[in-house]
Amino acid sequence: MRTLKYILTICLCASLVSCEEDMFDIDEFGSISGVVVDGETFEPLNGVMISTAPSSTTLLTDSTGTFTFDKVRRGDVILTARKKEYLTSTVNLAVFENENTAVTFFLLKDERNIGNVLLFDPVPGNGAVNQPLNLTFQWNVEQQNRNVQLSYSVFLFESNSSTQTVIGENLSERQAVVSDLRPNTTYFWYVVARADGRNVANSPTWSFRTQ
Repeated sequence: MRTLKYILTICLCASLVSCEEDMFDIDEFGSISGVVVDGETFEPLNGVMISTAPSSTTLLTDSTGTFTFDKVRRGDVILTARKKEYLTSTVNLAVFENENTAVTFFLLKDERNIGNVLLFDPVPGNGAVNQPLNLTFQWNVEQQNRNVQLSYSVFLFESNSSTQTVIGENLSERQAVVSDLRPNTTYFWYVVARADGRNVANSPTWSFRTQ
């Protein structure tokens, strides 16, 4: 009987160790680092609140505008940047195990409050791959005050870049054309809505990769 109990105890301990190893295998982590700059002057912004979802971790940028999340669970993460007097910006990222994902936020000042303006439904879709080197960007808009006439500016930048290119400015239509993109390159882009020449909203930062 004692021999049987001893064998059962050993089996139970081995099972617990195996389960514990499986649990550790489930949680795989990477990291996120980035910088936040003024969208017009490209000067770094300190004190910007950066938050992640769904993990709900929050920190502030330092004097150089940089931030780092050392331990982020692998998968899709929404990163949001907020600072008083600036338009809030978000970006969707993919975090990979034991890899660092870099991102740049370009924040523009909120110059006029005209009610909620939502920019959404991008073409190409966020995370799209194998995109041609000549593209037409498109998006939809929903605004609380529809009597206000909006114009749009479209910004484009490469991964790991701290500068951006204006590919369309003061557009009345919700589309912009870009050509001669670099092959096999990850790009980020976003749209800023303006009323009477003043910033009122910006879209999330979307990404795509060329063929």
